[in-house]
Amino acid sequence: MISKYSKGAIALHWLIAILVIANFVLASMAEDLPREAQGALMSPHKAIGISILFFSVLRLVWRLTNKPPMLPEAIPAWQSTLGRIVHLLFYFLIIAVPFSGWLMASAHPQAPPVDFFGLFDATLPVDKSKALADVGHEAHEILTKPLFILILLHIIAALKHQFADKLPFVQRMWP
Repeated sequence: MISKYSKGAIALHWLIAILVIANFVLASMAEDLPREAQGALMSPHKAIGISILFFSVLRLVWRLTNKPPMLPEAIPAWQSTLGRIVHLLFYFLIIAVPFSGWLMASAHPQAPPVDFFGLFDATLPVDKSKALADVGHEAHEILTKPLFILILLHIIAALKHQFADKLPFVQRMWP
C-alpha cells in the first residue's frame, strides 16, 4: 500500500503548482511587451498571485493540522532532512513571493488598484510610496529565482526517487 498525502494536500499542491506556472508564463510574456500591453497580462498575474498567497497560507495551515505520510524507510536520513528544509523554504517562498508582489503593486504611487478578477479591489492598505514599492519589487525579483530553482530540484528529486530509486513518490502526491 502506498502512503499518500491527503486529498486536501494533493488538491492544494497541484492548484498552487498550476497557478505558479501560469503566473510565470504571464510575467514572461509581459516582460518584452510595450507598457500599455503589459497591463492586460499583469492584471491577471496580480490576481493569480493573490490566489497563490491565499492557497499557500491555506496549504500551510493544512500541513500544520494534517500529518504528512511517512517517507519510505529506504530514504536516507540526510535526504529526509534535506527534503524537510526544502519544504520549509517552499512554504516561505510561496508566501513571500506573492506577498512582495502584492506589496509592490499596492504601494506604487502610479499603479492602478489591484483588481481581483474584476470582483473587488484587493489593494493592500499601505501608503503609496515609491520606496516601499521598490522594496516589494526587489524582494519579488530576488525571491522568484530561488523559488524556481527549488521547483526544479523538487521535480528532479521526485523523479529520481520514482525512477532511479524505484519508490512510489509520484503516486504519493498524484490525485
